[in-house]
Amino acid sequence: MKSEERKVSEPVDHASDPKANYPRSEATRENNTPSLEGRGLGRVKTDADDILTYMRDVIDGIADLEARANAEMAEVAARYGAWLNPLRDELAAREKEITALMKKNKELLFCGVIDVVNLPHGALIRNKEDKVSIPKTALKACKENKFNDVIKVVESLDRDKIEKWPDAKLTLIGAERKPKEEFKYTVKK
Repeated sequence: MKSEERKVSEPVDHASDPKANYPRSEATRENNTPSLEGRGLGRVKTDADDILTYMRDVIDGIADLEARANAEMAEVAARYGAWLNPLRDELAAREKEITALMKKNKELLFCGVIDVVNLPHGALIRNKEDKVSIPKTALKACKENKFNDVIKVVESLDRDKIEKWPDAKLTLIGAERKPKEEFKYTVKK
């Protein structure tokens, strides 16, 4: 199928069908790829170019929809941000205020044994637990005292260095160098 045969429909409401604007070739609709068996090099190149042309159309369609979606989301975020940001700032200020009030009045509120004070619109909660403070010199002290069970050691191989080794050295660790075939493509604008 030649690219000039493909037609793009008129713009539609993307909320109901966001992909309706973008083409679908017969090749991708039926088998995902056209059959390339038993064809000459020229025909295979033509078929490959047709697929790349279609891919360019799809890539452009994706970019267009993402750009539209991002623009709409930015507008919505800006519109609601004007209302939400002051509320978030107010909430953060009230959180600092309630925490400061509880710290300042902990003897009155929690009376040494009470950890939860229920109020008509919520609860004030105090959690009390021991926390270990570890100085920067603790790692050295653990090594000196042979407290190895608390020392984390992460081991891994340096692949870049190993790949530079000669084949004889690779066999010593069970590795081997194999030819690798890789297929890539580029799509022109």
